[in-house]
Amino acid sequence: MKRLSLVLYLCLLFPSYAHAYSDPGSGIMLWQLTASFFIGLLFYFRRVIGFFSKLLRKDEE
Repeated sequence: MKRLSLVLYLCLLFPSYAHAYSDPGSGIMLWQLTASFFIGLLFYFRRVIGFFSKLLRKDEE
């Protein structure tokens, strides 16, 4: 625990600066990527669930 607190203290004592630029369009692109990924997962799982429900209905008949 002492070692962890020492490392955290040293990280706060000597901060490193990131000299970079991130334009607002990057955030929107990441948001769109995340949203489209989850919507795609919903369509995929809907199809998989439909497939298994058809199999179960065939077995019942």
